[in-house]
Amino acid sequence: MGWPWEIYVLDAAEKQARRQSLNRHALYAQLSALIPIAVVVLYRLGIWLTRRFAPPREAEYLAVPTSPTLKQARRSAAGSWASTARRFAWWLGDDVTFLGVSWGQRDQIIAGFVWTVWLVFLCMVGTGRDYLHLTKRFGIVPLSQLPIQYLLALKSVNPIAFALGSSHEQVNRWHRVLGWVIYFLLIAHGCLYLNFYIHEGILAERIVRLVPALGLAGLTSMSFMNATALRAVRRYSYRVFFITHLAIAMLLPPAIFFHSHHGGRQYVVEALLVFLIDLAKRKFDTVTAPATLELIPGTSLVKIVAGIPSEKLDRFRRYAGMHVYLSIPAAARRSASSAYLLFEFAFNPFTISSINEESENLTLVARRHKGPMTRTLAQFAEDGMIMNENAMNRVQMVWAVRGAGDATWPASGTAGSILDDQNIYLFLTGDIVADGDAVSSSNEEDDTVELRSNLNNDLERSHRRPDLRKIVDDLFRQGVEDRVAVLVCGPEEMARELRTYVGLWVKKGRSVWWHNESFTW
Repeated sequence: MGWPWEIYVLDAAEKQARRQSLNRHALYAQLSALIPIAVVVLYRLGIWLTRRFAPPREAEYLAVPTSPTLKQARRSAAGSWASTARRFAWWLGDDVTFLGVSWGQRDQIIAGFVWTVWLVFLCMVGTGRDYLHLTKRFGIVPLSQLPIQYLLALKSVNPIAFALGSSHEQVNRWHRVLGWVIYFLLIAHGCLYLNFYIHEGILAERIVRLVPALGLAGLTSMSFMNATALRAVRRYSYRVFFITHLAIAMLLPPAIFFHSHHGGRQYVVEALLVFLIDLAKRKFDTVTAPATLELIPGTSLVKIVAGIPSEKLDRFRRYAGMHVYLSIPAAARRSASSAYLLFEFAFNPFTISSINEESENLTLVARRHKGPMTRTLAQFAEDGMIMNENAMNRVQMVWAVRGAGDATWPASGTAGSILDDQNIYLFLTGDIVADGDAVSSSNEEDDTVELRSNLNNDLERSHRRPDLRKIVDDLFRQGVEDRVAVLVCGPEEMARELRTYVGLWVKKGRSVWWHNESFTW
């Protein structure tokens, strides 16, 4: 074959030894992924136990941001190391852009490369010159990662996210990385087997048998799934990406189970159990509730107010900015609609705008797009920012909207105006004259007219795009020792530009907590 490997004919004992080696290295691969998680869990447990059972100490002096105490701490050796660590962590979180395309964040690429090298090492070590041993190793080692891949995809109950004290959005980044690593290794497994069939002259005979056919079908489905995960496809139709992922994630484990009849089936069973438990949890956690929908005057926005049980509402009271997955139940669908069956797979994420403690209602705001969900919500409407306050914190909100009407929904049902809040900076990026004509012609509510009138009085300040760099610089110059939280929700280009400006201050040693509210995955 011209390769350093050869095809051996083994007796029963040698085949058994090879099978044990395959199982052993697959177990190494799975444990090597779980050990780092276990280390983090033990570390967090140790910190909790230390704080829980340590003897009580006297109250420590809380230094104000401008005090000499914090300046001295920042200039110390420990402060210098902490500043370097923050800069390095920020550098790892930057996007890697090549030919105008973002290929992911730097830590994803580095970790993905390192993990690929490690798994390839486990695929090759100890195989000697046995070609079939190498080929099978490239199948069972990535197969051992399948349960972890399914765990990383969980939303409502994710043990890995809980163990790391992280969110689904952060864990999902590694789900994408591990998915490509598994795909790369399984493609190598398939290519090695096809090369074996061609070398032996048995390709036509073997390719129609059940086991090779299932393997080829599995690789084809994974290729199609990864193709729909590309940014261009997701932007064109997120529904195609979602339904393809859901269908293949459900059908792939049975196909691999009957394909890997000689070993590795335990990993398929683990992955399938994770998938079924997640489906059961989502079914149990889903609430069907009546909702009131109304169009927001002069905009393409739809306001959704839904009442849910108090025990379900408690989880949203604790944290600001959470989101829910919204679907339309069968009883509310129009039977003649072409999207009737599509809604069986439609669960769109919407950020919670507000919570009414008295009526136990959630308020969501959706913008009408070309998708079936928001179009249907707008049809229903035609037919018929919450923050935890802390006196010690200074909160500034920069809000850019197309027209004045887009900013009326937070004040709906209240006596105040968002322009009365000195911490809110509102910018209009559209044509204020055109917006005014649109609303006036439709005889809309007084809130929009009053807000637009107030904005006209301060047109030079409001009717323009926000200067992100100036906003960031002005904020960070206010307190050198302050820790700053930056939360952004909007187009990817805007978030990337804002992160660049914030990163300049991180490089100067500032402590920043960054969160990008994005539903691109």
